[in-house]
Amino acid sequence: MIKNVIFDFGAVLFEWNPAKIVSTFTDSEDEQARLLEHVLQHPDWISLDRGTMLMAEAIPRCAARVNLPESRMEDFFEHIQESLKLIDDTFDLVNQVLSLNYSAYFLTNMSSAFFEKLNEHHGLYQLFDGGLVSGKELTIKPEPEFFELLCQRFDIDPAESLFIDDQQKNVDAAKALGFKVFRFTSPNKSCSDIRNLLQIN
Repeated sequence: MIKNVIFDFGAVLFEWNPAKIVSTFTDSEDEQARLLEHVLQHPDWISLDRGTMLMAEAIPRCAARVNLPESRMEDFFEHIQESLKLIDDTFDLVNQVLSLNYSAYFLTNMSSAFFEKLNEHHGLYQLFDGGLVSGKELTIKPEPEFFELLCQRFDIDPAESLFIDDQQKNVDAAKALGFKVFRFTSPNKSCSDIRNLLQIN
């Protein structure tokens, strides 16, 4: 019996579309390609998520790789933050789950700085029963330690928990640890399918 529902953030509760992020920042296709390759798809981005690199370190490194002024890279990082828009369908699902006495948690790969801004705007710690941010814990999905830490911190039994994520590798990692899992694809359909799974239509 499922008692806990665990949500990812990027591309589940908040929009995360790297191609759209770069295309809405600059019309230059060359600059778009460089921002994708040397910022959003670069190992430094994983270091930001993991909490082993600070934003103040990452911005000059990214600016040098992309060959942009640091001020322009700062603008890009601000644009990334602004692109993390709440997905209404998932937000409604979170509130419905909570109203039906499930416990709702989050497990997100995200830098501490990005998370804090989102928390300021959306009261995430108040909304959820708990959750972990990779940038604060220095571990990251799909590493088993991150899932295990969530279970230890909040006394969660994986067998009683549904884990929702858009990345197959994260879903597979959770399944291997005994979680029930759901691969999130599109908000409308996925939220409907999750309601069917939980029998809360």
